[in-house]
Amino acid sequence: MTYFKRFLIIFICGIVQIFYAAYLLLNLFGYSVDWHISNHSVFMFIPGILVFVSSGILCASYYLGDRKTNNILYDEYTALRYYKIAAVGYALNGIGIFILFSIQDWANWNFQSANDMIYQIAAFAWLTFGVLLTIFSVGDYKEHKNG
Repeated sequence: MTYFKRFLIIFICGIVQIFYAAYLLLNLFGYSVDWHISNHSVFMFIPGILVFVSSGILCASYYLGDRKTNNILYDEYTALRYYKIAAVGYALNGIGIFILFSIQDWANWNFQSANDMIYQIAAFAWLTFGVLLTIFSVGDYKEHKNG
């Protein structure tokens, strides 16, 4: 594993999450999109599957990779960058979910409203963590350019 390979894995994972979040948000706000992912509900699992696959690749490279390379790739600077970005992500996600719950019209609640709120929460989480994964991957790209 190199900084560039890790950059590619994390960047692609983040961009796919941003893409799906944008698609869901456009549909939720009533904008018609010419192509429809939601007609094939299996495709809506792609961001989650991509997160599991990329996490598996990164874990395998850490545990099965060369110790010297791992010491360079997974150093304290990378861990600190990851923890800071993850803390921001969980804070933003918690605030966003609180706001989504707060703006619901509970008097006229029905299954469609519940389904829309679930999509809103999923889209917001995908957008938040997709953007943060992309930001994290930019740090790996900078390390690749510097090294």
